[in-house]
Amino acid sequence: MRDQLGPESFQAFVQAARRYLRITVGIECVVTAIGEPMSPAQTIAVTIDLSGDARGLVTWVFPRRIALELVRRLMCDPDPPDEAAADGATELANILTGRASEVLETGGLHCEIGLPRIHVGALPGGHALRMTTVNGPIDIVMTMSSRASRTAITP
Repeated sequence: MRDQLGPESFQAFVQAARRYLRITVGIECVVTAIGEPMSPAQTIAVTIDLSGDARGLVTWVFPRRIALELVRRLMCDPDPPDEAAADGATELANILTGRASEVLETGGLHCEIGLPRIHVGALPGGHALRMTTVNGPIDIVMTMSSRASRTAITP
């Protein structure tokens, strides 16, 4: 039997993601409710499947500027081409999901992370929030369930 992963697990996941966003691309953020979506031309959405004791989807929506900042840092390229933004977004989603899912593991939920893929269309339902940064908002939606026999995860 599976239960919806609770808001406390989502909050712990987000706090870890915030920490690694700061470490990975040097960006601070403030957590807020999701507001009006940015133009799809200005953003890149990435979805990653999780399986195991915690299963479901994590979808990230990054501003192109943040995705390109990761490319700049990884490639030591001060002016990467705009078409590199998709690669930066998928890599950033992979890094943040992998690191943040460690809190699920610590809470006793084994997680296997799938390959990131570009998401097209409406965002899925689930726990959602916005991380507001100086480079634009990052939206995250987590649609997850867990084995009912597991305990709640604390941040």
